[in-house]
Amino acid sequence: MKAKSLYERLGGYDGITAFVDDLLPRLQRDSQLGRFWQNRGDDGIAREKQLLIDFLCSSAGGPMYYSGRDMKTSHKGMKITESDWSVFLEHAAAPP
Repeated sequence: MKAKSLYERLGGYDGITAFVDDLLPRLQRDSQLGRFWQNRGDDGIAREKQLLIDFLCSSAGGPMYYSGRDMKTSHKGMKITESDWSVFLEHAAAPP
């Protein structure tokens, strides 16, 4: 019997989308991380959300194609600190 891929174990597209639907609003409301979305319009946030879904699906072995920029280029100039990264990881690991 073939082992399920990480993509399948995460619930496929629907599971990853649900994760992002829960995660992004929490990141935006966070007192430390919210600054990254302060001057973003709804259309930019919607595009970012879809790119995140595509990235996670593709990285987990799913059939999605990620068309965005690489992570280094995407985050260049944002002045993300180790503390920011730690707070992000806490949110990502938190139960919905």
